[in-house]
Amino acid sequence: MILQRLRDETSLNHAAIEAKMPVLDPDLSKQDYGLLIARFWGYYAPLEEKLAEAVYKYWPGQEYDCAERFKVPLLEKDLQSLNASAEAHQRCRDLPNLNTPGQVLGCLYVLEGSTLGGQIISRHLLANLGLGPDSGAAFFNGYGANSGSQWQSFRTFLTKNSEIVKQDDEIVMAANATFQSLGRWLFPNAWGRD
Repeated sequence: MILQRLRDETSLNHAAIEAKMPVLDPDLSKQDYGLLIARFWGYYAPLEEKLAEAVYKYWPGQEYDCAERFKVPLLEKDLQSLNASAEAHQRCRDLPNLNTPGQVLGCLYVLEGSTLGGQIISRHLLANLGLGPDSGAAFFNGYGANSGSQWQSFRTFLTKNSEIVKQDDEIVMAANATFQSLGRWLFPNAWGRD
């Protein structure tokens, strides 16, 4: 089953991102948090543009609703709350390939899965920095109370479409490529040095 393969075969890259993620650090400052949100924006903005085109190409019936699921509006809301401008920040060019349905599904797996961990992070940000969904932590709050149901809906979408496209190896490779490109972008001086 594709979900088990993804969980098993991406675990090292997933753990590497989590280990370097500073958001649960009790000493994280609002300024450093703002810089991290700007880095996330720099990755998600160009990636979601590419994903929107690819999703429409492979699933034109909007089986996966980009407007409902994409995170750039949440990141921009956070940047505004933190008095930062998205336009002042660089955009990542080292993005995963999205040339096949399998590559798109693998990338989406990483992005959708991150919303689950965001629930823990959002509680920490509220407790430590006083940031909530309307004051700088919308991105990590993700779907809020609907995170579980949104994840289940995505799991159904992924499982169904992996059975249709029959590109499981490509899905797994794309998920790992997404973790790796995100790691290189967020942690350019530390990624791959373990």
